[in-house]
Amino acid sequence: MKAITLYLVVTGTTYFDQLDRFQGWSGTPLTPAGLQASQAVGRQLADVKFATAYTSDTSRGVQTVRAVLAAQASKPKIHTKLALRGPFYGGFEGLEQAAVWSGFATKLGYPSLAAFEADQTPRDLQSLLHDHDAASLAESGAEFWERYTAGLAQVTAGTPADGNVLVAINAAALRTLWFELAGQQPTRDQVAPGTVTIVDQVEGKMTLRA
Repeated sequence: MKAITLYLVVTGTTYFDQLDRFQGWSGTPLTPAGLQASQAVGRQLADVKFATAYTSDTSRGVQTVRAVLAAQASKPKIHTKLALRGPFYGGFEGLEQAAVWSGFATKLGYPSLAAFEADQTPRDLQSLLHDHDAASLAESGAEFWERYTAGLAQVTAGTPADGNVLVAINAAALRTLWFELAGQQPTRDQVAPGTVTIVDQVEGKMTLRA
């Protein structure tokens, strides 16, 4: 029976985070504060021995993993996987998030942005972008989740039994994973840059650790 433990670290703050821009496949570097926060996470996890480390091929993912592993006495090889990228927003990449979501909330008749967000699952939000992308490039919620779970399967296959694996994760991807596993929306603090979510996986079944 194969069991592994995933340490999911949300990528550090980037300049697109600072500007409230959509960044799925867009590559923006960590800010100095984002890099320092990722290094601090590494110090907190210094006593955890990682058998493997995975990230998307985005610059922020690679920077985050390297910063976290800097505190490790013995560093595992870093594996980069395209399948671990966050959702692709297509023509919405780089646009201001608040303006886009407020536009959807108004168009759909919600009294406020908060009411709109509370009524949408992560898959719903992604599919709205897919359905309204003039460039016809954005992934649907189902397309993103199928790709991302395939990436997680690669993580599982590459991590030895009873091993700990470090995974840099996009905030939107973690929000979707959280909803799929727990059936509820995480708080903003739970998916903020630099936060750590621990997931226990036994025979392919994932469970969020309290």
